[in-house]
Amino acid sequence: MRIRLASRRPFAALVAAAALLGAPAASARLALDCPGWMIAGPASGAADRSAGPHASSVADPMSRVRAQLARAQELAQSGHAPEALSAIQIGFTTLDSLPPSRPGVGPLRDDLESLRKTLVRTDEEPAAGNDDDSALGPVEFERNDRVEKWITYYTGRGRERFQVWLERSGPYMDLFTRSLRSEGVPEELANLVFVESGFNMQAKSVARAVGPWQFIRGTAKIFGLEMTAFKDERRDPEASTRAAARYLKKLYGMFDGSWPLALAAYNSGEGTVQRAIRRQKTNDFWSLKLPRETQEYVPQFLAAMEIASHPGQYGFQAPENSPWKYDEVMIPGAIDLQLIANLTEVPLEELRRLNPALVRHRSPAAKDGTTLRVPQGAGEDVQAILESGYQPKPLTQAELRQATRAHRLEIRTPRYRTRHANTHVVRRGETLSQIGKRYGVSSARLATLNGLPSSSSIRAGQRIRIR
Repeated sequence: MRIRLASRRPFAALVAAAALLGAPAASARLALDCPGWMIAGPASGAADRSAGPHASSVADPMSRVRAQLARAQELAQSGHAPEALSAIQIGFTTLDSLPPSRPGVGPLRDDLESLRKTLVRTDEEPAAGNDDDSALGPVEFERNDRVEKWITYYTGRGRERFQVWLERSGPYMDLFTRSLRSEGVPEELANLVFVESGFNMQAKSVARAVGPWQFIRGTAKIFGLEMTAFKDERRDPEASTRAAARYLKKLYGMFDGSWPLALAAYNSGEGTVQRAIRRQKTNDFWSLKLPRETQEYVPQFLAAMEIASHPGQYGFQAPENSPWKYDEVMIPGAIDLQLIANLTEVPLEELRRLNPALVRHRSPAAKDGTTLRVPQGAGEDVQAILESGYQPKPLTQAELRQATRAHRLEIRTPRYRTRHANTHVVRRGETLSQIGKRYGVSSARLATLNGLPSSSSIRAGQRIRIR
């Protein structure tokens, strides 16, 4: 993982802009893109002192980014890594709004990325004498009425959909469990992907969460996933699983070894769960009142884990044992998947399936070449063909501009607007009751209109008929 290959740069000396180190209020985009522990306020006086009263007066975007970099350096030196990562993410968000060709943007991005990688790498190093991997307990299956409801649904009305998910999981489950184990996380958590994306590598929610683990951009950056106009590692099954393992490990530590609370936080954000615990004075997930989607999320996961572990017992056809295997070849120039498919006779769709992180068929050349996955057993032949006959055309300026524009559209703050006045797009944490009050319709009526049982969960991004 790139997250482990970072070189440590010494922290630069604080500049005069330290007086302007206040973090601007998080925008709607940052709130959507960052987990709760990233946008929470500073945890100590040292962090508080870094915010000056004149921070909002820094009008120039580049000056704001420099201020966030200096703030992150100070926070890192004082041992406040999460707050430092938050400042770094604010800097990245500001840079994303600037043209890459603007002088100074590239070096600033490099400095932010170097500090980010150093912080994440340091945060992952276990303390001396502490076997962090062994400290993570297993995911215990709990059976109660809330879990039984979802077992009943998946084996009843939702049977066809769950069977599709099982079939999709066949090529990936072995990879996911091995990746989780290698990060010291219980392999049972691979079943979370049933609930998150149904094992669809290209899944994308209305809130711009992408890939099998449904990462939003901010969280993905924090855990080392690369996202550009031509590549999105949130879609890569191995890279995204390792990032999800690190995120889940952090959540497990935040919630004192409770997997139900950690999973609830994965769904709704750490802040949502922490506030509920403080207000309700209990850390028992099953007693907490959380947003409806989150209350159903953990039972859904447990039900999926139980069925996937014993598919025959519940009348499902077990997925074929077809591990996701491949060979790798090195592409020295630009990527043209169609040309590669024509030359090697590897179907284009197979190249896309094995390389889901490549979001466009044509991509510019990487500095050290690009590693491409091809079907297992075909690596040597494909490499020989490419070395003798592969001569892709460089991307034109028009293609590069088009890709950049498309990428900017993809990362814009999502707007929760309905296309029709008689529908509503569900936001994260909303319930049928809340939606009904907004439109003056009872939750029972909404359930009837949408063919949902009155106790059914709704998911962010789901379109609900209101009339």
